[in-house]
Amino acid sequence: MALINSQTIIEGGITPTLTDLSAGALTNTFSNSGKEFIYIENGSGGSITLTVTTIVTSVENPIYGDLTKSNAVVTIENGASAMAGTFAVSSYNGTDSAVSFTVSARTSVKVAILTIG
Repeated sequence: MALINSQTIIEGGITPTLTDLSAGALTNTFSNSGKEFIYIENGSGGSITLTVTTIVTSVENPIYGDLTKSNAVVTIENGASAMAGTFAVSSYNGTDSAVSFTVSARTSVKVAILTIG
């Protein structure tokens, strides 16, 4: 598992540096302040799934009762890109203030963690 650093989007824009997951792990993390999102490009030759793990999966609401929060799941077709996020700190952060995400394949898959500045 690798920690991927975020890049801040500024008013003038950004050309993000992509992290190639080919040689890495299927599961990675990033520090989350609630303003981050994942940009992912798939060149794997087939569709892949990005899964962002929810830490808090249920809460009791006095008006609505028990509420369930599922993992954020995005399917990315070959040759396509996608974005996921932002991620609520109270739902997605672990004790290390990081969010964990998994890709179903890593060959020719690149990601960037982007922060709204």
